[in-house]
Amino acid sequence: MNEFVHNKRGGWFLGVLGILLIGVLLSVEGLAAETKNEGGVFTLGEIEVSAKNEEAKNITIDKLADEEMREFNRDTVANALNLLPGITLSQGGARSEQMIYVRGLDVRHVPIFLDGVPVYVPYDGYPDLGRFTTFDLSEIVMSKGFTSVLYGPNTMGGAINLVSKRPEKAFEGNAGVGWFTGNGYQGYANFGTKQKRWYAQGGISYLNSDYFVLSDEFKPTRARTEAGGQRENSYYWDRKYNLKFGLTPAEGHEYAVSYFNQHGVKGVPPYTGTDSTQSPRYWQWPYWDKEGLYFNSRTPIGDKSYAKTRLYYDKYQNSLATYTDGTYSRISPQSSLSNYDDYTYGGSVEVGTSLIPRNLLKLAGHYKADVHREQDTPANPYERTEEKIFSIGLEDTITITKRLYAILGISYDRQWVVEAENYANRTMYSLPEGKTDAWNPQGGLFYSLTDTAKINFSISEKTRFPTMKDKYSYRWNSAIPNPDLKPERARNYELGYQDVLFKRVAVKTALFYRDIKDFILQATVPDPNNPRRTISQNQNVGHVEQYGFEVDLSTSLMTTLDAGVNYTYLDNNNRSSSDKLTDVPEHKLFVYAKYTPVKVLSFLADLETDSKRYSSSNGVRIAKGFTVVNAKAMYEIIKGLQIEAGVRNLLDKNYALYEGFPMPGRTFFSNLTYRF
Repeated sequence: MNEFVHNKRGGWFLGVLGILLIGVLLSVEGLAAETKNEGGVFTLGEIEVSAKNEEAKNITIDKLADEEMREFNRDTVANALNLLPGITLSQGGARSEQMIYVRGLDVRHVPIFLDGVPVYVPYDGYPDLGRFTTFDLSEIVMSKGFTSVLYGPNTMGGAINLVSKRPEKAFEGNAGVGWFTGNGYQGYANFGTKQKRWYAQGGISYLNSDYFVLSDEFKPTRARTEAGGQRENSYYWDRKYNLKFGLTPAEGHEYAVSYFNQHGVKGVPPYTGTDSTQSPRYWQWPYWDKEGLYFNSRTPIGDKSYAKTRLYYDKYQNSLATYTDGTYSRISPQSSLSNYDDYTYGGSVEVGTSLIPRNLLKLAGHYKADVHREQDTPANPYERTEEKIFSIGLEDTITITKRLYAILGISYDRQWVVEAENYANRTMYSLPEGKTDAWNPQGGLFYSLTDTAKINFSISEKTRFPTMKDKYSYRWNSAIPNPDLKPERARNYELGYQDVLFKRVAVKTALFYRDIKDFILQATVPDPNNPRRTISQNQNVGHVEQYGFEVDLSTSLMTTLDAGVNYTYLDNNNRSSSDKLTDVPEHKLFVYAKYTPVKVLSFLADLETDSKRYSSSNGVRIAKGFTVVNAKAMYEIIKGLQIEAGVRNLLDKNYALYEGFPMPGRTFFSNLTYRF
């Protein structure tokens, strides 16, 4: 495969975006001078609220707005979430996927939703968050502990909801084009219109890089796989477009159909660390695609009740090419091409009422079917695995006094496997089917000390069902399946406080503790095909404790200077064995400052410091601690039209989030954006 063929496609794409941007500037310049776009949120896609302008009563959640993601140039979901306390970014490994950890738990325990629809990959629960761009989002809603039971199953460590845009004016949108080191280009355009009885929203985006540059501090340890300069096999290309059409026939009524389509291509940089037991893998993804069709609705029932529905169909397709060496010219005869062709369908219904005084009752039911189809080589047939999940949750927000309220919830989840196949020795075998279920109770108290000062305390017991991969993967013939795996179970405690001090310093803090039982780990068992040897098997043998605290401060120090800082401490303990828990640092600090000497000119700088993290459970591989600084300047040419230029990793530090997979060195960028 020619890894640079996408550049030719990107040329016309960016050209079209440039023409669109110029046209928008000429046609709506006057409109932009009169009105300001506040960034419409697609309320039907939110979970914590049921109507437009409703305030979320669960104050523990965090939100990242579109403007914030653009200001800090966070173009992928993982990079955007890394702005928040309690979140750790991970990138590297054999699959070179962007991943986040929420208070020590990965996205299998903190599922991803798009407008309330679960979009985690059916087979292993791991979506590559580097393939999910942020150009078309209105906000990201992050729940880290006390997560509404209305989300459905598997929210053991929280939930991440990506909320799309909804127009608020007759004509609105934003667009941008940009360049960055590595022959990197980006372009996006979002347009929307709101009419009396209907609205429409659409967007396109493109993100491309031929390579990234390594730091000048990088010292090759395996020159054959990585000599420095341009990182080997580090290209990527992501294209995405979306359409939404909604009807608003009467006050409070809303019915919307959405379509999303994203296509990705990427290479996997090979391992270049110091561990002699690790062999480099020469992998490329010819495609990593997702396509979805969703229906969202809200219907009032009288003055105090409502019903919301979601129906969805998603397709996930990707292909992995394994090569024999770093020339990427000959596919390995042992692995060849591995193809996934998965799909998911399902829906949910939520009803709510405030007919009972001082109570807001919400009941949600979910049904989801996941189908995984895997082809190890083009010569073999597809193996098929199908499982289904049902969930029902009840939540009540109780107003006890003017300053005190409680949120109580409980859900019941059930998972069962319909079919599981394995192809071996030219024969298709049916593997044993399994089923499991779980209850998830929780409760939280929220008290307003003053008009600005609030405290909260919550206890929740949440579960995570084993994935298809957990139950049925042979792990390249090094393990045997276990279809009888039980859910992992966590008890979460959180104490939080938030306030606005001196009328200008916003502060939000949280103490948290999590006790996880039945954590799925690999155990050594007798090989059923050879009693003289042992083999691995996933079992519910783990016990993990996680505790720590977060603090988040933001302030306007003066009319020309804004600043913020957040810090996370996390103690991540494996109580089952001496094995290390990987990919999560003990300390993380993020600081930023924005200086605006005149209205049209701003300077922004941010700094992130992480302590060391383990990259292998035996503790041999360690990604050292690091500090990275980013900076940029922004100039508003006319109202809404802005040009910016900056540098990421200003000090050109050589660092890694995963040992043996160095991150980009000093990277320059420039963007032209317009919002109207």
